[in-house]
Amino acid sequence: MPQFLSEKIKVIIDKAKRAPVLFIWNKKEYKINEIIAAWHDWGFSEGAPKARTWRLRHHRNYYRVQTTEDEVFEIYLDRKSKKEEGEWFLYQKIK
Repeated sequence: MPQFLSEKIKVIIDKAKRAPVLFIWNKKEYKINEIIAAWHDWGFSEGAPKARTWRLRHHRNYYRVQTTEDEVFEIYLDRKSKKEEGEWFLYQKIK
């Protein structure tokens, strides 16, 4: 059963591939062995008002990744963050 976490993490990107290769969570490094899936979320939160505009949308890039220790996580880049490069979050641990 997936473990919902939703915690900020630090991510190292392979700039040539534009993909995460490592993330740090709770002072531990997790090397990404494989990106199992990747998708975008431009949807609205459940509590969003009925008069929806593009400003209220999510702007997230999700990745389901498998680490070298055979763990599976979902992480995402929140591009709507006030920080220029966005903020990374560990969404859930699946395995």
